Amino acid sequence: MTPGDEPQRRHAQEAGQQESRGRSGRSVAEWTTLAIGAFLILALVGLVTYLYVSGNNRPPVVEAMPLAREIRRAEGVYYVPIEVTNRGGRTAEDVVIQAELSTGEGAPEVTEFTIDFLAGDETAEGTVVFVSDPSAGALTVGVASFR
Repeated sequence: MTPGDEPQRRHAQEAGQQESRGRSGRSVAEWTTLAIGAFLILALVGLVTYLYVSGNNRPPVVEAMPLAREIRRAEGVYYVPIEVTNRGGRTAEDVVIQAELSTGEGAPEVTEFTIDFLAGDETAEGTVVFVSDPSAGALTVGVASFR
């Protein structure tokens, strides 16, 4: 081996490396990584756009309905379960549900309860308690307030 052979051998190795990388200057692994990264970024942007446009940003719409079939009596009081639903897209906080029972005898009974958080399209249940029989009077249930 002569001292002049060394630069020729290095030049031949570099030429072989350039051929293996292809004409574009990038390897197959680099192109694959680029394609996967670009796909993931586009998918993420598409998902965020879909969630924004799909209406999940609607304000809370809270409804309360008594579950009359599930009223129960125990120890001299009546327990009335109330189903509370948020039909909006955003979370409602500190939801106050108020129930009033008018039996025609004296002042109406008024009771309330609070639900701390009610996410969009979520349903929760609470219970109000009355001394009088709810089936013997007019029961009114409604949403008093929320944030």
